[in-house]
Amino acid sequence: MSKLILGLIVVVVVLAGGYYLLQGKSATAPTAGEVPQAAPSEAMEAAPTGAAAEEVTVTLTEDGYSPASVTVKPGTKVTWKNMSGKPATVSSAPHPTHTDYPPLNLGSFADGESHTLTFDKAGTYGYHNHFDASQKGTIVVE
Repeated sequence: MSKLILGLIVVVVVLAGGYYLLQGKSATAPTAGEVPQAAPSEAMEAAPTGAAAEEVTVTLTEDGYSPASVTVKPGTKVTWKNMSGKPATVSSAPHPTHTDYPPLNLGSFADGESHTLTFDKAGTYGYHNHFDASQKGTIVVE
């Protein structure tokens, strides 16, 4: 009887692991050239309370980010929409280290998908598509 229960537990664990892997999630570290996804809690900053926050959309096409430079007020939510026809990233400058503003390392997103980040602090934040570093943009928060 205990062997039957142990066998059922093994089957359930294998099926759950297979389901997890088929959903596009990997328990392994990223390989060379792969851009890690930031966890939502790392990528988002809280918007200020009170007045409604502004929203801006930046679209990635085959030609790059449009508009390439955006000037916003603190508390503005910026959404990047990938309409390039292929996978892309939003990654903090400089390429390839992505170290200037880590919350801007939003990871990869497929064609038609979006990433959003709220900017609360004044500053100039450069970013690029890690898969095509010639595609660059800047968010200026004043």
